[in-house]
Amino acid sequence: MLSEILFNTFALIFALFIIIILGVGFFLLVRGIQIKMCNIIIAAIAFIGLPIGFIGNVLFNLGGFFQEIFIFIAFNFTVVFTNLTFYKRKKVYPTIVFAIVFILGVIQIALHALPLLFGINVYYLRVSLDLPYTLLTFNWLAWAAFQSYNRLNEYIIAPWVKLRYKLIAVFSFLISFNSIPEFFQPKGVYWGDPDNITSLIIFGITAILAISFSLGFFIAWIMPNWLKKKINKNYKPLEDKEYSEEELMEMIKTQLDDETRSNK
Repeated sequence: MLSEILFNTFALIFALFIIIILGVGFFLLVRGIQIKMCNIIIAAIAFIGLPIGFIGNVLFNLGGFFQEIFIFIAFNFTVVFTNLTFYKRKKVYPTIVFAIVFILGVIQIALHALPLLFGINVYYLRVSLDLPYTLLTFNWLAWAAFQSYNRLNEYIIAPWVKLRYKLIAVFSFLISFNSIPEFFQPKGVYWGDPDNITSLIIFGITAILAISFSLGFFIAWIMPNWLKKKINKNYKPLEDKEYSEEELMEMIKTQLDDETRSNK
């Protein structure tokens, strides 16, 4: 009885994650088209692609292979967004990170295809490679956002704007560990099986990580006006300057480029 209640609770949490992350994705898509910013549209595709994979696998039973294709799209577009937003003028490291993520993604798709084509079980190999795949994708974004947050502290900018990059850094770092619980998922057991306590706990952990990530990004990108006002309560700008999305991101890229040159 308790296990069924927990399973339904975790399933509801995971469903909320999918709804929220889709909402953020469509918001960014509309916003990106409005302000004609390619990187925001790319981020939107990443946010929309991720839940589509889960929906196809869980609701329509299209399988892990289908899900992995959309995870591949989401992860690679996340790296492209990071590179375009924070490292547009840099070439070496962003290219290396993208190449590694792309290769790891292709390997993941191939490892999902092997059981379908040849009946070969490569679960633990796939899970082992999924760890660096997820860690690199989201920690690359987390590090870029963290650097941006630190640089923005040098400017007289509304606190809610700085908070956005802090939230992106914190929750990207948090979700980067989402693949670790997979190591403990019993092989051959349905994900979150109420009759298997280990699988149920793992499902709960991943669901909580996922909903935390989606809520953090929801607040970062779609912050309610009442919350902005509360955060800006003691903010007194020296001048009546309101940075646009384009100006803000250009400022961040310039600062990061200057920091890189000064460290050479």
